[in-house]
Amino acid sequence: KTMGNIFCVMQALEELVRKNALYYDIMCFEWRWTVDKVELANQVSADVVETIKDKIKGLSTDIQRLLSVMAFIPQSVGVPVLKELLMNDEDNSLDENKIASLLKEASEDGMLMWSTESRNYVFSHDRIREASREYVVEEDRDKMLRHMADVLQRLGKGSKMEWCLYTAVDLLNSLPSDKVNVTDLIKLNLRVSKIAKRRGSPRKENLLLRECLERLQPFKWKDYNLSLEVYNAVIVSEYTLGNQDRATIAIEEVLGHAKCLRDKVSAFLHRVKSLCETKDYAMAAHEGVKILNMFSYNIPLKPTKLDLVREKMKLRLAFKGRSYASLTNLPVVDDPLTELFSEVGRDCLFSGQPRLVVVIAWTAVRRAIEKGIDRCFPLCLVMLGTLLGKKGNVRAANEIGNVALMISENFRKNTGYSYTQFATYAGIILYLQPFRSGVDVLQQCYKDLKFSGKFEFSLGSMLNYFYAYFAAGLNLGSILESKLLVLDEFSQSIDKSGFAATFQIHRQFVINLRQRSEQPTLMNGPAFQQEKALSEMNDQASKMALRDASIFRLELAFIFNDSECMAEMLETLSGYPFEDQVISRFYIRACFMGLAAFSLAEKNCHAIGNKCLKYFRRMKKLGSTNAPPAYFFIAALKKPTKKAFTTAIDSCREASMPHLEAMARERYAMFLLTRNELELANSCLTSAYWLYFDWGAHGKSLSLAREYPFLKTAKRAKGTGTGSHVSSRSGTATAKSAVSGSVQNSGGIYKRQGTFNYNSTMSSRELIKKRR
Repeated sequence: KTMGNIFCVMQALEELVRKNALYYDIMCFEWRWTVDKVELANQVSADVVETIKDKIKGLSTDIQRLLSVMAFIPQSVGVPVLKELLMNDEDNSLDENKIASLLKEASEDGMLMWSTESRNYVFSHDRIREASREYVVEEDRDKMLRHMADVLQRLGKGSKMEWCLYTAVDLLNSLPSDKVNVTDLIKLNLRVSKIAKRRGSPRKENLLLRECLERLQPFKWKDYNLSLEVYNAVIVSEYTLGNQDRATIAIEEVLGHAKCLRDKVSAFLHRVKSLCETKDYAMAAHEGVKILNMFSYNIPLKPTKLDLVREKMKLRLAFKGRSYASLTNLPVVDDPLTELFSEVGRDCLFSGQPRLVVVIAWTAVRRAIEKGIDRCFPLCLVMLGTLLGKKGNVRAANEIGNVALMISENFRKNTGYSYTQFATYAGIILYLQPFRSGVDVLQQCYKDLKFSGKFEFSLGSMLNYFYAYFAAGLNLGSILESKLLVLDEFSQSIDKSGFAATFQIHRQFVINLRQRSEQPTLMNGPAFQQEKALSEMNDQASKMALRDASIFRLELAFIFNDSECMAEMLETLSGYPFEDQVISRFYIRACFMGLAAFSLAEKNCHAIGNKCLKYFRRMKKLGSTNAPPAYFFIAALKKPTKKAFTTAIDSCREASMPHLEAMARERYAMFLLTRNELELANSCLTSAYWLYFDWGAHGKSLSLAREYPFLKTAKRAKGTGTGSHVSSRSGTATAKSAVSGSVQNSGGIYKRQGTFNYNSTMSSRELIKKRR
């Protein structure tokens, strides 16, 4: 009957001893039974819970009460809490000393044990807890649970005691409706669901809200405010967890019973969001504009130039000569319609309706000036700034982006803060600021958004994180591969195959650079197999995945000098619009399209190169810290001279982009070899070798060493972490050492050279000879 379970064996032995069917013979030092084997078998219950319940009957009444109360508390509790729970109207309450004594006695009886982790007594086994629960008769149980719930609600004050509210609501939810005050229970469920949401437990929140909905059904909409609050909370929860059918039912319930437009805002908002799930952004935008117009806004579905002029005049009148920075002084208000503005504007942006985006954003700004700023208002500014950046008005976009960040500081505790940070850095700030400055911000946004249940936005944040990481040339270490693998698995677990494919492409790119490969320019490895993956996608997903794969294959082709692959990738990428909402992704694409175009002999590719060069020239003039390395490097390949290459190398080093510096030094070495300047070329190759190594591109380092055998014994220049220092207005090369200022060339011979000092603007340089 015990099936060999040691716990069940112990309980069976204790039961037989209690029934005097078994005793321990102290003379023979062994157990003996007083009945035959058949009768002995009948003495033992087949259910261990029943056995324990029989044991509980033999304990004192106080211990029985103690065990029954503890059985309904899911975690260990201290003596002060037990004292409150054991208090009742019959004036037989226990003091703390008595309770401590009872706990010790129950422990000696094997019912409880001391937990060194929680520093409290806990049940020795889950079966003992189960038996203690069942020991209480139903009538007494309902009364006891109501009393415990009342006590726990009174104790549940402060963040450390929130567990009391969780336990209280679970106890009351276990009771039938005729045993509780249903209205109070619904309110308690709502209160605890908000705590669960704040604590990052969306599923617990959802369970509590479903309990609210079930209790509400017999009298729904009779208590209008309570019903509206419950249904609005259910809409948000079900939508967040991807339960579209349940969310739609709740949306229709609100739209059918809400008394005014303001009460329908949340339902309208999630109706638009539901349309976005089908990726039909144009339909979502159309529906959203119709809803906004219900609130007395005359937003045209297809704005003309005249409409834009009219809206601009309205905006100027609202600003009264002030700038966007004046918006930071507006009062903070709760305006649910602002979130609908931001959602509709985002759908317009994704569906390619720029004029409609501008009209909606300007209308949201006028509303904010009139009523105040809501937590979602910064997203409206980000939407406008993103559009201006795509159109080339980077300075205005940057101004609006910085205003959005300043306003979002008023809502740091809200999830909208993290989304604003993510959207602003991904679509605006990184136009002018270094990519590496956005890496940590985007990673933190991922953590915050994931914690709050915004899984799609959290993945979008990490997608931008990796593009910024690659654009900045940060180290391609094993930790990066681990992050990509984790995100790939997470994306697949929530059915976001598009994100999963992108992370797989990124990981394969890293693998091709880190490991030795005979065909490093192919996306065909353990992380991503291009042909197979694309064949399993729909047309739109396949098109986006092909673009992403082609960008990284183009970079690999340039790094490994594969002309055929460069030409193929240039042709593929030329078919996509020359713009992108992800700034860092477009930077990588434009940079290597320009570099590859001037690396090929075909004249028809030079038009692509000039287009990229023009883009980076404009960005450089606007003050972008990321543009100069790409601009000067592309210019050096277009018109190769010593001055052009050294300027490019200097620019890459000043921008802390070791990957581009490594490529520039390698190309400079190839240029020098055509002029038979072998010593200087070998020095540049040595520098490039160590820069690739420090970047983490060990596969490329090995490839260089195979092509140039002297690199196998090359040593790193002293005092530098990324190879030797090459800089000259006249074209001389040096390897700067912190100790002696000497360089080791490919033959291992040290040669005294000069070094250069220049200011941060690179406007003046002078040669300074080092003294012995």
